[in-house]
Amino acid sequence: MKLIASCITLSALLLAPGAIAQDCDNQVCKSEWRALKKEQKKAQAGETAGLAEQVAARPTPVPVVQNYEPNPAIWRLADSDTTIYMFGTFHVLPEGFEWRSDAFNTIVGEVDELVVETSDDDGEAAVGKFVADLLVKTMSDDRVTISERLSEANREKWFTIGDGVDMPREFFDRMPLMLSLLGAGLSFGEAQGSVSEYGVETVLEAEFKAADKPIGSIEDSSVVMAALLGIDEDGLIKELDEELSKWDGKNLADFFEDLDGTAAAGDGTAVTETETRDPFSSEHSWAQGILEDLGMEEMKESEFGRQVYQVLLTDRNRAWAEWLENRLGQPGTILLAVGAGHFEGNDSVQKMLTERGLYAERLH
Repeated sequence: MKLIASCITLSALLLAPGAIAQDCDNQVCKSEWRALKKEQKKAQAGETAGLAEQVAARPTPVPVVQNYEPNPAIWRLADSDTTIYMFGTFHVLPEGFEWRSDAFNTIVGEVDELVVETSDDDGEAAVGKFVADLLVKTMSDDRVTISERLSEANREKWFTIGDGVDMPREFFDRMPLMLSLLGAGLSFGEAQGSVSEYGVETVLEAEFKAADKPIGSIEDSSVVMAALLGIDEDGLIKELDEELSKWDGKNLADFFEDLDGTAAAGDGTAVTETETRDPFSSEHSWAQGILEDLGMEEMKESEFGRQVYQVLLTDRNRAWAEWLENRLGQPGTILLAVGAGHFEGNDSVQKMLTERGLYAERLH
């Protein structure tokens, strides 16, 4: 899997930090963002040709086609007085995407509590403040921009990405590179139809609140974000430059999709050169209980990818396995709903549990 294509997967399966940047409570952040958006639109209005190219580069919503009954994977970890159902999620999904099964709905009705990575109530203050403080620092520091670290031939392509997903250049070019890429990946997915409004956690949290059932968190996402942004960017800059060199700088879909052409169709079959890639192929696999197509292991193909994998998957999965073992000491029935990528690969939550002498039984 190519680096930028991975950003869409990361946004949907593991983190979605770019969405917070526009909604942070910090007034400086808000005013800076709005002012920059206003100035950018003025500049675009005066450059008709450039604006036309940007509009052409932007993705268009893609219709969802499903020819199967959803049956996503569910695991059960239990002892004599505690049952924990583990369910892999997509944090963002297109409207109308069917992912619920009868078995899952039965479990939702049975459990006493929902536990997610970081609930809306827990995450809004912690992550919002973290990102707001980061953006203020980014704008006030005399820092070297991302474009200045790229080869000259690729700098305008970098700005084309930001323009294409409607991100102000000043923010896009000055933020930590991983945050810019994750934000761009999320924005690209939103333009194609995948939004947090229809994501699994959003739907479930609304249901549990309506039923007056408690919602808990398994981690502090601001800690995870800090660890992710603490990775040295040099490797990422190098990989980004290489991928920009392979792109003609025109259609964003060509850049965000896997550049080696190994994409899969919604039914899992290979896509030929004459076919159109289904951008929801991973979602279709997940909804059918197929985890191997999520591509988490492929993140290890580069040095930077291995570091990201360590922070976003290995370290978190190990910590979650410890949390789950401790949670077995508290009677009750809960539903753990976290990114599906955490249940796939050689460092999955299930394998971390096995190292602790625990076994999670797959139900579906």
